[in-house]
Amino acid sequence: MPSTFAPHFTATGVGTLPHLDPRAAVADVCARLPQMPYWPQLPRLSAIEDMNLQYARALSPLVAADLEGRSLLAHPGMSREEALAAFYERLLAGPQEDFGLLPHEAAGFFAFLEQVGAAGPGAFPWVKGHVTGPLTLAASVLGTDGKALLYDDEMAEALAKGLGVAAAAQVRQLAPLGRPVLLFFDEPFLSGYGSAFSPVSREKVVELLGLAAQETRARVDAVLGVHCCGNTDWGMLVDAGLDVLNLDSAGFGEHLLLYPQALRDLYARGGAVAWGAVPTVKFTGQETAPGLWAGLRGLLDKLVASGFDPATLARQALITPACGLGGLEQDKALAILDLTRQVSELARQELAV
Repeated sequence: MPSTFAPHFTATGVGTLPHLDPRAAVADVCARLPQMPYWPQLPRLSAIEDMNLQYARALSPLVAADLEGRSLLAHPGMSREEALAAFYERLLAGPQEDFGLLPHEAAGFFAFLEQVGAAGPGAFPWVKGHVTGPLTLAASVLGTDGKALLYDDEMAEALAKGLGVAAAAQVRQLAPLGRPVLLFFDEPFLSGYGSAFSPVSREKVVELLGLAAQETRARVDAVLGVHCCGNTDWGMLVDAGLDVLNLDSAGFGEHLLLYPQALRDLYARGGAVAWGAVPTVKFTGQETAPGLWAGLRGLLDKLVASGFDPATLARQALITPACGLGGLEQDKALAILDLTRQVSELARQELAV
């Protein structure tokens, strides 16, 4: 991780937008989040832009996309053993570029490359990318035994490594923009961690996220984060070794305060918290930037009262929406991005570093 990573409430976004026009989507992001724009997934434009299906080709032949059913299929046309052997041959001997995104899979990504690339060198100090997390993707695919691939240790490990290489390939595709990259593994599956609906061990979560991050770091230099939009074991995500923890702090910020040692460990290694301070699913349109900032400031004040250094909290912070915006109407999505920028500006004004 770059030693200069000190985002100081930089505003950025999460995953999806509801737009059908990729260039308009990117223009809306860049206008509202000029310090760290992100490329938008556009699931309403095409099924292939679903967060799981988008990486099916990179993970071939372990999985394949069923666009009509908007689902992933486990190694169609071959046995599990054949699929694993063919995948590792790709991973070890094939061109790493094959794990990158293609225009028909991610129209927003290529519009992003075009528009940010055309901007002057002083614009957009950072850029943000994202890939689907290994737990979320592996949980979405049923093997031939009827169980999710997440519970097949060999397949889950292979998927984690493949997504780590896909993340590295994405960083390489962003590299010509000449900006440092923050890249998130998106893990909505972990919102249900600990429930009967997600019987996965803490050790497995740490292992798979760690494997994905290791594969990425072995190939490129980037700041790596993990996004989870519900309540989870936040200490577990810190233990996975990622640099940035992104949560829906508008809904679950108080739960994060229950993990003080994990937060101390994160800050001690130069990591940051990306505070999802603007609600998405529960967005009413009545929210104001001062009100949202007051809510986040209350969380920070509680951390300071428990012994955290206020300068570190301010320096090692980003502001995001609580989650992706692809399920909302476009005017609401843009209002949330506006609020994200405004909360960032208020935070920087009040807590200078």
